Amino acid sequence: MRFLFSPPAEATAGLLSLPWRESLAEWVDDRLVEVPQRGLSRHVVRFVAEAGEVFALKEIHERLARREYQLLRQLDKLSIPAVQVLGVVVDRGPDLDAILVTNFLDYSTPYRALFSNPRGQHLTGRLLDAQVELLVRLHLAGFMWGDCSLSNTLFRLDAGALSAYLVDAETAEIHSSLSEGQRQYDVLMAQERVG
Repeated sequence: MRFLFSPPAEATAGLLSLPWRESLAEWVDDRLVEVPQRGLSRHVVRFVAEAGEVFALKEIHERLARREYQLLRQLDKLSIPAVQVLGVVVDRGPDLDAILVTNFLDYSTPYRALFSNPRGQHLTGRLLDAQVELLVRLHLAGFMWGDCSLSNTLFRLDAGALSAYLVDAETAEIHSSLSEGQRQYDVLMAQERVG
């Protein structure tokens, strides 16, 4: 088993004792926490509290996990709003996928939680504006999302301003610049999924 973590990784030292050689869905550990306002995911995602922080763990094929790890690191260097990636755990054992480890985005909420709250229903226009702003920033940085949707975005409301953060980059690509076709693909995907 190998732990590939971005320095400094002191905050993650306590994570080393988690049951990495078991399927994430089967973990039993006192540090597992429920996050009531979590979004939907096609992969197994669990949350762990350690040393005063909450981490999101996503079990995913190793190739995709390594790729997403690199892409999220690049977004961080470019100051693009996205979850902060800490590392990836690979070679966990036979028939076990890798686990991507990110910081839980404090004070964030998925769009479903915003809309389920009567006070959040008036935010529809601002939510779409925040999603568009995120997509524009990604495109200006040469980042093709490939899977632009509200389900792959978390939102933060701060002093009345709503900001969007990318949380899923497994289908993304980064280039020196995007072609018109690449931008159009993302825009069409967003129109289809966001409306």
